[in-house]
Amino acid sequence: MTDPWALGGAPALQTHAPTAASALHALVGQWPEVLDVVELAAIRTAAAEALGLPPLVRPPTGPRRLSEQPPLPVLAFAEQYAVDVTVLDVRMRDGWLSAFGRRVEQATEALHVADVVPRARVVLDTLFGDDEWFDPELRRSGHSPLLLAELEREVRLLDGLDEVTSELVRLRVARAVGARDELALRYLPAVEAGADAATFQAADHYRGAGLTPTQQAALALADGAVFMPADLRTADVRAVHEHLTPAQAVEVVLDVVVHSRAKGRVALGRDLPGHDGVRLFSIDDEGQRHLV
Repeated sequence: MTDPWALGGAPALQTHAPTAASALHALVGQWPEVLDVVELAAIRTAAAEALGLPPLVRPPTGPRRLSEQPPLPVLAFAEQYAVDVTVLDVRMRDGWLSAFGRRVEQATEALHVADVVPRARVVLDTLFGDDEWFDPELRRSGHSPLLLAELEREVRLLDGLDEVTSELVRLRVARAVGARDELALRYLPAVEAGADAATFQAADHYRGAGLTPTQQAALALADGAVFMPADLRTADVRAVHEHLTPAQAVEVVLDVVVHSRAKGRVALGRDLPGHDGVRLFSIDDEGQRHLV
């Protein structure tokens, strides 16, 4: 009998979340049409190498001569975004905005992909065994927003985790990246399942907080993917193997990918909640999120 934890990272993703895997694969092949060769190569290189990870496929004629090098503010922003977006300062933000102007949304989306996909890959390889990841050929297009939305819908529709554990993972990622808008939301089905303020606060100190072993393992995995993707704690990997199913582990990793999109709003200073207090949200049968 095949060990389900020995599939390899890429096969595990394809096995347990095939539609999300397809959307993620397509995103890797996206070359936003508003970014030039140097810009995309710099974004993908800086984000991954800041974490000590191999970057995603880059344009074949990346930076070669000094005159082709991207502005230093672009590299500084991308590196800090990957390492710890919560300390990204106004000077770095202004440098990024100045470099891209009206193209800043597309550049930030490209940075999100360059940041989260290498993370997900190394974490999945740690959990399921090293494997080869094949990047598609880069194609210029403007489809990244559609593919990101598709990925979010597909991940929200995964149902391996219970409602409370899923919400704890979302809140843990939001706290880790400093997303004020996400911290001002609560998942209605989690509340209906019995989660209260004390439950949600436990996401911030989950080790020994009275949460279930499954919840603690899921939160430790999310933490590792956010803070140290290339160096997960051995004890945390063991806990994942013991208390989560392979499908649940893949779901947690994909949850981190999707919830980390809030980093873009944090980085650009656009994460203030659009409402007072805490609001509830639900997810419909198509994976769309709605305030209630």
